[in-house]
Amino acid sequence: MMAEDGRQSQVRAFLHKAKEYLAVAEDSLEQERMTAAAGNAIHAGINSKDAIVIALTGTTIKSGDHQQAVRELRAALASRPEAAKCERALRDLIGAKSGVEYGVFMIEPSKAAILVRRAQTLVDTAARLAL
Repeated sequence: MMAEDGRQSQVRAFLHKAKEYLAVAEDSLEQERMTAAAGNAIHAGINSKDAIVIALTGTTIKSGDHQQAVRELRAALASRPEAAKCERALRDLIGAKSGVEYGVFMIEPSKAAILVRRAQTLVDTAARLAL
């Protein structure tokens, strides 16, 4: 029982963080702050991944290898109907991370909007699994 409580606590914590990041991403998109929208969307997606994986497997891997995060998510979701959509969402978010956070080019509004939608996909999935 204690391990399950700890697991649920972790899932709730990561989901809470993901929702906060997503809210800021959506607000930033509305206020035409595209870099902030994209960056917060990326962090919303990563925290959602952690919530999803912990909800399904009980643990998550913390690594600098972002492609490992995509593989971990896919393995956790396995054959669930949302697996491919979530994998694509996280892959797109992680693929944009370096350019958003370290690049010299400004983020286009259309790109920021896509990233926010990808994050929403992951947050929604995490919320469903956290129940």
